[in-house]
Amino acid sequence: MRGNWRWIAVAAVIAAVGAGAWFGRDVVAFARIGTTYAAKQTCSCLFVAGRPMDSCKTDYPADAVKQFTWKIDGDNVTVSAAGGLFSATSTFEDGYGCHPAT
Repeated sequence: MRGNWRWIAVAAVIAAVGAGAWFGRDVVAFARIGTTYAAKQTCSCLFVAGRPMDSCKTDYPADAVKQFTWKIDGDNVTVSAAGGLFSATSTFEDGYGCHPAT
């Protein structure tokens, strides 16, 4: 009977690891989407709308502002946003607006 409990415990651990891997991939995707969104929206706010950075930060929830750091390059008209392990850059082009850099 004791051996059965071991197999049940091993199966439960394997199931938990599998579930974590399955659902964890969504978390990674959402983090990448979030940083790309922050870079693009901030680029649009600064270079299309012409608002100052302090005003642009009010567009995001207070929690998000704490999570991200922005690097603004006015010479190249780019904005980079970094949050956690991911970062993204958005570039402004006349006539097209801002778009994620590839």
